[in-house]
Amino acid sequence: MIYLPDVLAIKNLVRFIDELSEKSFKTYVLMFLTTLVLGACSHVNHDHLAAGASDYSHYPAGGGLFVTTAFGPDGRLWRIVPEKHQVYVDFSSDFGKTFSTPVLVNTETQQIKVSGENRPGIAVDRAGRIFVIYAAESSQPVTVYFSVSADNGHSFSKPMPLSGKAPEANSFQGRLAVNSAGQVYVFWHDERNRTDWRQAGNAVYYTTINGQTGLNFAAQKLSDTLCDCCRIAAAFDSKDQPVLMARFIYPGGIRDHGLIKPQADNKKPLEWRVTFDQWTIEACPDHGPAIAISDELYHIAWFTQGTDRQGLFYANSTDHGQHFSVPLALGDPRQLPAHPDVIAQSQTIALTWIEFDGTKTQLKVMQSNNGGKTWLASKVIAQSNAEVDYPFLLRNNKDIFVSWNTKNEGFRLIPLN
Repeated sequence: MIYLPDVLAIKNLVRFIDELSEKSFKTYVLMFLTTLVLGACSHVNHDHLAAGASDYSHYPAGGGLFVTTAFGPDGRLWRIVPEKHQVYVDFSSDFGKTFSTPVLVNTETQQIKVSGENRPGIAVDRAGRIFVIYAAESSQPVTVYFSVSADNGHSFSKPMPLSGKAPEANSFQGRLAVNSAGQVYVFWHDERNRTDWRQAGNAVYYTTINGQTGLNFAAQKLSDTLCDCCRIAAAFDSKDQPVLMARFIYPGGIRDHGLIKPQADNKKPLEWRVTFDQWTIEACPDHGPAIAISDELYHIAWFTQGTDRQGLFYANSTDHGQHFSVPLALGDPRQLPAHPDVIAQSQTIALTWIEFDGTKTQLKVMQSNNGGKTWLASKVIAQSNAEVDYPFLLRNNKDIFVSWNTKNEGFRLIPLN
């Protein structure tokens, strides 16, 4: 179940590995390429779950590795679980210790396309409506579908493509987000504008979804030249307007990051570059960034192997993302820190990422209580010797959690407070 562009992505990554000079980063890429192929091409078998871990035995095919979670307004934790041909939703009322009987989203069998970057999404609005997105094969190799439950998760609407051009062009790597007013946004990579396949880079489109009527308006284009294989990050500013962070392909083949802000009244979206690591590479890093906004502060985290900077980094901005602090390196570079996430709640900031020591993957967190000015020491909060998904931070009222899924241990929701 490797997502688009399947063979091309693998060839690019192999060429990427051959071009690298640093042995440590070659090891990193090989490790995560193996995870991508094994995790995406086969469903996960949870026959040997650790004691106390989330049990997937009630899923027909055992449940997939790449799950996504979100809290609802009633405090329940909702989870979307992909398998090879089906997508399910369940919920937990005890912070991930046990889950309800899963509800099938797609009653018609599909070839589900999923990976760490091309993952399913789930969100719950203030009315309790549950929105899901996922990628599957259709007339094109990959299409993002959406579905909505208006009856508290008992059933879901027939999945429909997000893109009106789905029969003609691939859409993938969707990002679902809900602002504090309950408006549901969805962003995705779209290939409808690609005419010269020798040039790398995709467009990003977006729309909003209504729980009663479906899509609110035709998809609108935000930007071009996004890195093909890196997922989009999204947050909302003080006016409840979305702000995207994405890896772009800048002139000269440089793959650094920029911010995008949609504008009202059909005005041209705002777009500007925010990282300047000078990573020149003719391949896809498969490594999306993270963004959070709180109290007018922007917080970003990202991975790079540029000539000016290598590794995992965090920075913040006090002027709405126009300028950022000196990047702070995260993790132990000898253990290949990767795949960060960041969350902000007033002056409390939390970061999470994973590291690999050659044997096991460790889940690390680091917190600040003063808006990112100073930080407590990072610490390991979980580990696994098997395949792992990326970690993600989420909030339920004032509590912050890390959502993490691993092959052997199953799903874990780990409180940070």
